[in-house]
Amino acid sequence: MEATLSAVRRCSAILKNEMKLSVVIAVVVLAIVIDERMAIGSPGGWCTKITVYKALTHRTLVGHAVRGLSGVSLVRCAVLCSCLKEKDSPCLSFNYGKTNRTCELNDARVEEFPESLVAESGFSYYGAETGQANSKCLGLDSKPALDPGWQIVFKGVARAGVKLYDMWTAVSWEASMMEAGRNFRDEFLHKAWRSGNLTVRRVKLSLCDFNGSRVELIFNGTGSDILNWFTKDRLLSSPWEDLRSTLVNFFSIEGDTVTGRRFFINNYYGGCLGDRGWLIVVDSMTSGCNWERPPAYPVILYSKAAGYVSWEDVVTEGANTVGCADYLTIHIDAE
Repeated sequence: MEATLSAVRRCSAILKNEMKLSVVIAVVVLAIVIDERMAIGSPGGWCTKITVYKALTHRTLVGHAVRGLSGVSLVRCAVLCSCLKEKDSPCLSFNYGKTNRTCELNDARVEEFPESLVAESGFSYYGAETGQANSKCLGLDSKPALDPGWQIVFKGVARAGVKLYDMWTAVSWEASMMEAGRNFRDEFLHKAWRSGNLTVRRVKLSLCDFNGSRVELIFNGTGSDILNWFTKDRLLSSPWEDLRSTLVNFFSIEGDTVTGRRFFINNYYGGCLGDRGWLIVVDSMTSGCNWERPPAYPVILYSKAAGYVSWEDVVTEGANTVGCADYLTIHIDAE
């Protein structure tokens, strides 16, 4: 209590005498937040950002907590995470338990450690969105946006030796094999979607390298299952300007089953030198083209241009026009 009063005095000292009582009250509330932030080891100084958090209900990220508090509100927990800027342990996400008002601040996000996300009743995981640190952190009255938003269902890693198509479509997840290379699938969400017990509004497919997302495609998920959401008719947005207006010979997760080209969005087959498209996952060596012979499988290729590219550019142009993603993720916006 004395520490809190001391913080209030420090904050109040910066106020002008003519400030209204309502402003003083707002500063007192902020002082309490700052005091708790100090108590968990954050350096002094004013908080300078507010962060958008997205929630995964009945989930918690285990093994990454750097601070723990009890008896705090959800909003206060979010503010504490947003303000924690320790050099070695910045807060990137938090777990919140409603029953005991428990706040756990994590130094990691589910995108980097999907295998650490586990089901836990009464808890929710909140991940900090990047690029949202522009506005001032004004205390409890300035609530971070706690957006239910996207929930990750799948992460498939390139060059890990396990076929992405098989991992995505398999009825059962064989952890010992499939989790090699930090692949991940949320069994609860996948089963519910697969069995028609989940109301999916939108689906997001992201192609990422280890620095973050590079390409995002959004699909209409209404009435979809785990396969038929990935079609041209359902496409809501993509980075490729010509995709909506250009004919395709493949646009499906199954892709070309003969050549093993999955998650395949392709424009034209013209022999190895003439094949062109936007996205392809080559799960294994079943075809004879030089451009689909990486050192390790699977490989995730995509157009870095505004439209389709020749897949042969992998060989002739390097990484100038064709990107090679480190992993692929599937998120859903669902009720």
